[in-house]
Amino acid sequence: MSLLLVVTLVVGGALVFIAGFHDVANSIATSVRTQALSPSIAVLVAAVFNAFGCLAGTALGTTVAGWLVLPDGRFGLAVLLCGMLAACCWGLLTYWWSLPSSTTHALISGLVGASVATVMLGHEALDGVDGQFWISVALPLLATPIVAFGLSFAAVALFGYLDRNAEVRFLSARNRAALAVGAAVVSLGHGMQTGLRSITLMTAALITAGVVGRDGGPIGVVVAVVAVIGAAGCLTGGWRITHTLAFRLVRIDPLRAMVTQWISAALMFGGSTVLDVPVSSSQTVAAGLLGTAANHRFVAINRPLAGRIVGVWVLTVPACLLLGGVLCLAIDPLVALAR
Repeated sequence: MSLLLVVTLVVGGALVFIAGFHDVANSIATSVRTQALSPSIAVLVAAVFNAFGCLAGTALGTTVAGWLVLPDGRFGLAVLLCGMLAACCWGLLTYWWSLPSSTTHALISGLVGASVATVMLGHEALDGVDGQFWISVALPLLATPIVAFGLSFAAVALFGYLDRNAEVRFLSARNRAALAVGAAVVSLGHGMQTGLRSITLMTAALITAGVVGRDGGPIGVVVAVVAVIGAAGCLTGGWRITHTLAFRLVRIDPLRAMVTQWISAALMFGGSTVLDVPVSSSQTVAAGLLGTAANHRFVAINRPLAGRIVGVWVLTVPACLLLGGVLCLAIDPLVALAR
């Protein structure tokens, strides 16, 4: 079991790193596109505040831990390992496609798929995937893009009306300054959400292996490792998805970029600190950009690309369900031999 635990923790660290470079575009794309921040400064800000968010956040961990209860022993570790492997593979694939997608959706789907497979093999299932799970985890992830789109659309209309007589140069400077701060706030919120998700996964692996008890809180070493690995992932820049969001998806100006960042930040902080539910930064930012562009007097949305992004969001769940299940079936003979 010690070898299986080590492999599970290594894959967990890989997922943290992949999430870092996959999702950093959500923080830096609009600020780089509008020159509110230079690319090098933007990734540094994202990395630092992502680490701070990981260290400071507490609210989301209770939600995730509340339903992520794995059966003890090596087969519980196998479910966790296969779920994380499915999320890693999906993250790498969508990054290669240069399309933003939800790592949280991929992870949850992979875990559920692996849990179904392990039941087919006659082992104990993942506990907690019930009505409460759908209310507290799945429903917020599905509703977030719709809310982000609507709020962003309305905010652009409101700011456009309030600023109708203001000087263009003043508005541009104000929006770029607010956008630079917004990039840091989105990174902080991303760190709170994804950092605590990753901390919960690694802690669950240690609990399942019997290394620590179920009554303990977050382990300091695990928190520090997740914060460092996540920051290292952010430092890579995630330029493929950054280019998609900044230059290909919509026509961006400082106002729309600023609105997208602050609406996304508000939803992420509201989800983690007020409602205690997960919020996907990838879906929030992409939907926010589409909402701001929909309020443009000219055609400002790359509709074929937007359709592909939404298609990937829809495909994430069945693809990762299947991948998690197949991986669990494939490694079961090896897990059975583990000690």
